[in-house]
Amino acid sequence: MHPPVISARLTRHYVQRIHAAPESVFPLLCPELEKAWLPGWEARMIHSASGVAELGAVFETGTAIWVVTEHDAPRRVAFARFQSDRTVVHIEITLARHVDGDSAVGITYTHTATDDASRAILAAARESDWLETMHFWEGSMNAWFDKQRAAAA
Repeated sequence: MHPPVISARLTRHYVQRIHAAPESVFPLLCPELEKAWLPGWEARMIHSASGVAELGAVFETGTAIWVVTEHDAPRRVAFARFQSDRTVVHIEITLARHVDGDSAVGITYTHTATDDASRAILAAARESDWLETMHFWEGSMNAWFDKQRAAAA
């Protein structure tokens, strides 16, 4: 038996409150559909039979390659992201309905270092940067839903 191999890891979790039902939120957790609601998001789909997020879909953002590793609509989606800085990121997103109909969107990022340089990147990662990203994402999606509701009224 081989001994365990333990590399540096950083895990962060955040719960967003999105003002829409999980059935409306879930489809937007897609590399193609994120372009509509997340300012600055750019992705290139590499493989997808449907053209959107699905189990096994592969896409690229900048210097990162992503694989959809789970896709259980409208409850859960997960991705593996391989970055040029030699960190590997596992992203899990779960959705649940609040009693008022909003969605609780639980987001967990687990970063794994693969070498000394990526260990240094994880050691320098700031919680405040993580929270800023989560708030930006939450605010962007809620603003998009607000615009959709206003347009329908």
